[in-house]
Amino acid sequence: MSFNPGLNRVTLANLADLPADMAGTMAHEWLATWNIAPKMQTELGGLVAAAGLAPLPDPASPKTGFSAQVAASVLRPLVRLVSQKEGLGWLKNRFRRKMIQAQGQKVEALKAYPLALNEALKRGDTEAAAFAERMGIALAAVVATLNLAPPESRVARPEWPDEHWKRWQGVQQIVLGGGVLEGVLGQHIYAAACQWLARWGVTQVQLHLFSQPRSLMLHGAARQFQEGPVLVLDAGHSALKRAVAEVSGGQVTKLELAPLLPTPYALSDGPALLKFLTEALAQTVPAGQRITQMAISLSAHLDQDGQIERASADSSFYGLLVGLPLVDALQESLQARLGYACSVKVLHEGQAVVNGLPGMDAALLLGTSVGGAFKA
Repeated sequence: MSFNPGLNRVTLANLADLPADMAGTMAHEWLATWNIAPKMQTELGGLVAAAGLAPLPDPASPKTGFSAQVAASVLRPLVRLVSQKEGLGWLKNRFRRKMIQAQGQKVEALKAYPLALNEALKRGDTEAAAFAERMGIALAAVVATLNLAPPESRVARPEWPDEHWKRWQGVQQIVLGGGVLEGVLGQHIYAAACQWLARWGVTQVQLHLFSQPRSLMLHGAARQFQEGPVLVLDAGHSALKRAVAEVSGGQVTKLELAPLLPTPYALSDGPALLKFLTEALAQTVPAGQRITQMAISLSAHLDQDGQIERASADSSFYGLLVGLPLVDALQESLQARLGYACSVKVLHEGQAVVNGLPGMDAALLLGTSVGGAFKA
């Protein structure tokens, strides 16, 4: 099991020699794709233009994807709702669907930015290198803040009990993963983070950059089984990653990646999303093979019964699955699709991350947002 307190809003402590605009800001402002892209558009305009990146949607907020167009599309039916006295549940669902669609459009534009930054670093672009170093400093500041637990950062997170801080203070080995840490960009961020942690004297914490950062959740999901082939799916907000893994003694010995699938933001209900996940898994089974072990890493919080937590359902696209018995439903739909029974395990991405590499106390994941977990 794992414990997965949110890290997006960790407020960076006022550490020595931090860049002037970093102390007191939040982790996601530097390390989440939602904010990396607009920062690049502002600070690396020439690089962005040279890469031919699509302009970010305007006037949508980089944090929520909310826009005047979305507001209008909800307000018009709201007028009808009041006049027709329809249920408020209908309004909430309609609003959520519009927000999901806006989020999907925004993610498509955002995810190309870190890739362009990576390519610029390959070319030796000095502005790109300075930008990546600041990201590494921010990562080190997040780790140092979690480890030192200074009063100003505690005050900024009143919803965090002391238990959260105590747990992070005891962490010594952290594995790093996620799409932002892929390639040369990941190496730059990692190197800067290690250097700055040593500079601040936080030597008891060791960072470990996973060899395939984008595939960390796939490795962790596969480790839910001890032996044999495992079909794994990482359902995130930027894309769905799939692979066939070979597991021996609980260790992943081989991982064969399948083509990425776009996150299906056009879907608006749980049964349709469940069908999509079933088909994504079924199509990954190699021709002529029979794979009965399957594991899904899901970008949504799960309760003790393995179902989407209702309290956090609205914060994730995969909240559409709330109320569905995920494991049973997937096993039934996969058996109907493949013609044989399957053993399915569904876990939160944080649980997959901490299982991705043996011997780790915790994990930090840099992608669409800043994720993390440590072993319970």
